[in-house]
Amino acid sequence: MILPKPKKLSFSKLPSLWVYLKVSVTTPVYIDITDIEFKSAIMQSLQIYHGKAGSLSHVDVLKITSMSKCNNNFYTCHVILRVARQHKQEVWSALTLMNTLQGTRCALNVVKESPMLVSLLPHQAPSTIGHSRYRHQPAVF
Repeated sequence: MILPKPKKLSFSKLPSLWVYLKVSVTTPVYIDITDIEFKSAIMQSLQIYHGKAGSLSHVDVLKITSMSKCNNNFYTCHVILRVARQHKQEVWSALTLMNTLQGTRCALNVVKESPMLVSLLPHQAPSTIGHSRYRHQPAVF
């Protein structure tokens, strides 16, 4: 009896369980926000705009960059979020509708969405000294 060859499983063709969002936060004054405070603000916004179903959404804050001053006297930072794929629309709308952080007016915009975290990293030019392929370079957001 001849058995059929098993099919190779390609992980690149499987749908990802997570979606990664890069969010821009713009405020008129400098605020120092932690990942716990930011996640709490997202969960509160989900509760307000989507009720109990929205508050069950899975969101993780992976990285918050430090605030930097823009040329128009506003401060901005970027936040990397990991969101369950089935909750992406609710989280995106809750982020867009948020207008305060720590009692300060703010604007939140989703800059980029990706099924892979690595695609949200900034592109770096390869090093000209040595082999960059073998050198460890820390990821910078």
